[in-house]
Amino acid sequence: MPTVLGLTTDTSTKKPTSSAAKMGNDTWVSKNKPMANGERLNTISKRNHAAALEIETLLWRALCDKPEKAKEYMADDCIMLNPLFNHGSNEPVSKQTDPSIEDVLKGNEPYLGFKFMGDPLVVEVDLMAVSLVYKIALFKRTRKNRVAEIKATCMSSWRQTAGADWLLCAQHVAYADDEDSDEEEDDDEE
Repeated sequence: MPTVLGLTTDTSTKKPTSSAAKMGNDTWVSKNKPMANGERLNTISKRNHAAALEIETLLWRALCDKPEKAKEYMADDCIMLNPLFNHGSNEPVSKQTDPSIEDVLKGNEPYLGFKFMGDPLVVEVDLMAVSLVYKIALFKRTRKNRVAEIKATCMSSWRQTAGADWLLCAQHVAYADDEDSDEEEDDDEE
């Protein structure tokens, strides 16, 4: 029986209307429904995914160039666990902890650069919130004036304000357990 939205509970194999498409085994679904392979996402979803990748890149650029400038991307209630910028400490920090996020970011030398290792995975948490999970490589000059690559895993959560700005709510960074990193550390010790 048809409803107001044009959906039906009738299981007979009627020809689909223009707003429906046939999907195997005589199952009819809306053309607007997101598919498992990522196609046919609505416009808001596409924008959120693109914004997540863009803002995460901007955050890492700020963290590498001038770490204290990264505060501009952080919400007032942001929490972070990032040993790469907290002198190796695994203690969570916020704007209210001692040391605070601001203190941690002020006392760091900038990195030479960064590189996402593969494509970050993005998930929409809500209409105005996203989370990303990925691996990253950061480059830093050693005492012997060589460039060292530091690999890490990262998870970030962002929320969008009413003014359409994205703010970092939480970030968790951990050193990656790669077989290659042991060899690089041996090279640095020589």
